[in-house]
Amino acid sequence: MAGIGFELRKILKEDRLLSIAKVYGYSAILSSGPWVVSILAIVLVGFINLANLGEASDAFRFQVVVTYAIALASSLIITGILQLPFTRYVADLIFKHKEDEILPSYFGAIFMAWVLGLPIVTPFYFWVFPQQSNLFIIGMVSTFLILCGVWISSILAASLKYYEGVVWAYFLSYALIVIGSYFFGNTIELLIFIFFFGNALLFVILLTLIVKTYNSTIFMKIDFFLAPNFYWTLGIAGLTYNLGAWVDKFIFWYNPATGHAVIGKLNASIVYDMPIFLAYLSILPGMAIFFFRLESDFAEKYDLFYDAVRNGGTLGRIKRYKNDMIAVVRHAIHEILMMQGIVDIILFLTAPKVFYLLHIPQLYLGLLYILTIGAMLQIAFMSVLAILYYLDRKKVAMWLCILFFVGNTVLTLISIDLGPAFFGYGYTVSLLIAFIASLLVIRNEMDRLDYETFMLQ
Repeated sequence: MAGIGFELRKILKEDRLLSIAKVYGYSAILSSGPWVVSILAIVLVGFINLANLGEASDAFRFQVVVTYAIALASSLIITGILQLPFTRYVADLIFKHKEDEILPSYFGAIFMAWVLGLPIVTPFYFWVFPQQSNLFIIGMVSTFLILCGVWISSILAASLKYYEGVVWAYFLSYALIVIGSYFFGNTIELLIFIFFFGNALLFVILLTLIVKTYNSTIFMKIDFFLAPNFYWTLGIAGLTYNLGAWVDKFIFWYNPATGHAVIGKLNASIVYDMPIFLAYLSILPGMAIFFFRLESDFAEKYDLFYDAVRNGGTLGRIKRYKNDMIAVVRHAIHEILMMQGIVDIILFLTAPKVFYLLHIPQLYLGLLYILTIGAMLQIAFMSVLAILYYLDRKKVAMWLCILFFVGNTVLTLISIDLGPAFFGYGYTVSLLIAFIASLLVIRNEMDRLDYETFMLQ
């Protein structure tokens, strides 16, 4: 994906204030993609429905079912396992100059996600929504499938040279969802199909840009999913990281003290949902910095180091490039924490007013503060994981993701038992532990990088 970083750096050469805004704006959308934009869209749909009809019930149910669809599409066993191995397989193809195999592998990844996911979600939705119509079930299954396609497409789309088209595709698709819900979103079924068609448009645009970028003589191949090509450590890492990112929400949704039934067997949490949404929204600046620094500065130093190793560079040059990599890692993490710290301070100062406007009890301000700190730690943890993936430290990254998942599960359960004053601490403390552990790991890996590069290959 380093190519997109170099493309973004060209914008900075224009040496204008607007150029900086454009670079980090593109980085925010390309890194967050359907996740943040879709959540913003469903929140806007809720406010529009309330303003139009004065009735929030259908809009709230829509928000809940779509949130679960996003969670299933990003964290379901099949999709969660596919994402990182597919990314690595594409990187291997590029390194081997086999770009003609990327497009068939992309179609193969979508095919596997749909074929393996459909038999799981269809009976699941019939079980979850026993009182809903068949039209409702069809809309939910279709939405899940199209979100899987969008998620996999976003992996390749974030690295395309047509990055401006990718950004506009997100805005166009979700703008149509918001506008469609304003004029036609009178029932929950209509809202679901509007969301489906908006994401279908996004999927078609991303698909078109990917097909335009990569040439191929065959339609589909699933070699990346078969042994020995499949990277199981990456698959487990992707699955456990996604589960770790969602497990605290599910615990709050289904704990009798914090959750309540909304539609079918789906629950929500008035206590937890809005604070965690605002906390995640606050990390957009950190996501932008993370994406840009990783895909430009670190990627450049990484290439220089390994090019020197492969091409017989002098020991002095190799050590200098290694030290440059370490300096970039330190600078990137420091910049992310500094920027997020500033954003968090602004959020803390304005949160009471925001809660008042959204009619959220001021009692939950403390929960917002601790969740915002947790979200900042999650960005920092993601940054270290991404560097470990670059360095091909798959196994240690997997164990860090497992640590995050298990820690968030156990500590969130404990925090609920301790009472409202401790809500949110499970998520934040688990990330603090995972982040500290990841820093110790990355420091050790960087210290041993030149030794392991030469002696363990």
